[in-house]
Amino acid sequence: MAVIARLKNLISERYFWKMNSLGFNAFYSLLTLILFNKIFFEKVWAVNPDVLFVSLMAAVLFLLLNVACALLFWRRTAKPLAIIFTFLNAFVFYFMFVYHTAVDKVMLLNVLETDVQEVKALLNWDLFLIVGLLGVLPSFLIYKTDIVFGSGRAEVVKKVAVVLSAVVVSAAVIGLGYKDAAQFLRNNKPLKYYLIPANYVGAVISVAKNKIREAGKPKETLKIGEDAALYPIWQDNGKKNLFVFVVGETARAANFSLNGYKKPTNAPLEKFGNDILSFRDVSSCGTSTAIALPCLFSHKGRKNFSKSQSYYTENLLDVAQRAGYKVWWRGNVTGCKGICSRVESEILCKEDTCYDDILAQGLKERLLKENKDMFVVLHQLGSHGPTYYKRYPETESVFTPNCGTERLDKCSREEILNVYDNTLHYTSKNLAEVIEILQSLKDQYNPVLLYISDHGESLGENNIYLHAAPYALAPKEQTHVPLVLWFDDEFAAKFKLDRECLRKKLGNNYSQDNIFHSFLGLMGIKTKVYDKNLDIFSDCRL
Repeated sequence: MAVIARLKNLISERYFWKMNSLGFNAFYSLLTLILFNKIFFEKVWAVNPDVLFVSLMAAVLFLLLNVACALLFWRRTAKPLAIIFTFLNAFVFYFMFVYHTAVDKVMLLNVLETDVQEVKALLNWDLFLIVGLLGVLPSFLIYKTDIVFGSGRAEVVKKVAVVLSAVVVSAAVIGLGYKDAAQFLRNNKPLKYYLIPANYVGAVISVAKNKIREAGKPKETLKIGEDAALYPIWQDNGKKNLFVFVVGETARAANFSLNGYKKPTNAPLEKFGNDILSFRDVSSCGTSTAIALPCLFSHKGRKNFSKSQSYYTENLLDVAQRAGYKVWWRGNVTGCKGICSRVESEILCKEDTCYDDILAQGLKERLLKENKDMFVVLHQLGSHGPTYYKRYPETESVFTPNCGTERLDKCSREEILNVYDNTLHYTSKNLAEVIEILQSLKDQYNPVLLYISDHGESLGENNIYLHAAPYALAPKEQTHVPLVLWFDDEFAAKFKLDRECLRKKLGNNYSQDNIFHSFLGLMGIKTKVYDKNLDIFSDCRL
């Protein structure tokens, strides 16, 4: 009882201890290094396992953090900023620790565009525990610290002295081993994405600079393919043309049985035999939906793509619409990242989460009614993690045992692969259902289906999970995506598309840069923006 009473008295006190401003800055810098940078130092050690080198790096980082604190922490800002950064550090550390994700501007964009359902999928008691221990508790201690500041002039003098001293000492330490340090930094630039708080602060600054840069630019729609028109055979061939573009989510090519994976993840598609073509070596434009999805529909390709410009630059949908196709976007996930803003679009799911079979509901009836040249995009929820077990009904649990939690690090390798493979099997079932609908419309349409995923996924390889890694760091699992094409013999004969020629190209290296131009060629759209060299199918059209 005496201990409890003493604890109550301690908590009720206004402050636990007293520190001068310089002491607090040093304490906070040390706290940040120790509590939140375990992963960073593990990465450094993996590259250069030298005690002296790692120790000197820690010392330099400590000094630089002191400089940052000296510049930011003043009488009125010290505690608020220290507490804010502590909470942010704790949140970022949790996701880095659990999923071993790096943090850059692409990751930040992905976070900013995350919907409520995706946020809910990431919330769990482990998150609250870590944020409580590393965020709430240190923040409470900071709040209970009496930080003693001198006069304004005295503080300025002290801070200038700290900054100069830290810079001089850091420069001296780096200078003594300049050759090794320069080589290390030059060869390991991606390590900065693991350094807290530099990684997310840098991401915020980078995103803000892009927003400011774009704010002053005109936002009139930048048109492309203004000369778009259909070639005669696509205009007058006895039927309407129907192209269904299924955009998957987080499906990786390595787990497609069509590409040689040992488990029958694509079994529902086997019934279509040789009508199914699966391209085995296709890379994505990005590692997150925020980048990969708009880039997928862009004519610019990965290296020239600009996320901010994509909102007011026309894309594949606009060109198809201008050429005479009725364009219709159907999504099982919120938003299309601005791609579908100028065409008819709808989001079907009105609940927290829906299965992808919702995309086929009412599809046949609408197509029968339209009787126009159609370009339909079906945007799946697919294999989006970490709650893979929520992406398919229990009745579709083909591979067991499964991982039934978002904490993938708590599941065995077998359980993670099984639950993920179930999502791919369910995706294949949904694709098969859409293809059967297209087959039933053959008297009215010339149907084609093309499926591609926006990006891939890490499932624990090298202890990395999920996606959205910086492209320079991203493992192949996050960039290697499936590309599946279906068309029947009648379409092949009418539009002179040689299936055997395509079959010989299934192992060729392609990317999402090819999609824009391949669709234009496949859909018979003539325009100056079309590049035959980027059309996967051009060499196989007789």
